[in-house]
Amino acid sequence: MGAAVAKSVVATQGLKHCTLWKADRSPACRAVMMALDSMNLSITEVDVNMDKGEHRGPDIAALNPLLTLPVFKDRELVLADSHAICTYLASRYCDSNHILPQDPGGRSIIDQHLHYNSSILYPRFRAAAYPILYENCHFVMPQQIIDIEAAYADLDAMLAGREWFGGTWVTLSDIVFSSTISTLNVLVPVDKQKFPRLENWLQRVSEELFYVTANKKGLGEFARKIDTGCNDENEFTCPRSSVRRRTLAKDDYVK
Repeated sequence: MGAAVAKSVVATQGLKHCTLWKADRSPACRAVMMALDSMNLSITEVDVNMDKGEHRGPDIAALNPLLTLPVFKDRELVLADSHAICTYLASRYCDSNHILPQDPGGRSIIDQHLHYNSSILYPRFRAAAYPILYENCHFVMPQQIIDIEAAYADLDAMLAGREWFGGTWVTLSDIVFSSTISTLNVLVPVDKQKFPRLENWLQRVSEELFYVTANKKGLGEFARKIDTGCNDENEFTCPRSSVRRRTLAKDDYVK
């Protein structure tokens, strides 16, 4: 993990009053999981099998009438947007000024990136992926490729003169972007010749510990679903804690 992020919390902070309902193949869910791991926070995580329609069940509907994932609950507070969940966790439970700057200017830069992800990048992911996942389509349409590569060009330009999207260290911008971009990369690979800064950033962020523990498994699940339409039913083994998930992921990574 980046040095600045690693210093944010020394020991794992267990938040037994918090629960996250999620599906690993969803980039929005993986963004929250990476945020948790970058801040070394452990909460209860409940896997929801979307292929069986569990996200449309009465338990989720009672929390989130939009029937989307992730869903996060902290005592009586319920949030159902990954960007709001990430900023809430950083604001409420992380003392570091690195992952989410506290000054208005620095915070606004992060907010700007999160808005770009929610309004431009993620909708282009959905437009390309959902027909393949749910409508028996077998390829990304040409216009969607053009739209995704236009977003890649934007992101490449944002990285001009910067090591990370927020500046000189990893922030929530990199965490949220890495989830969506790594997933888009399965559909439309980031061309190193066209987007050298973005491709270099993607390589570097993929080596961060939070990416290894919280993104790699779900990204592989998404890729298998895109390629074959199948999932491994044995993967649905939650509830469990975030710290347990991280431990298992680290063990697999070492092997």
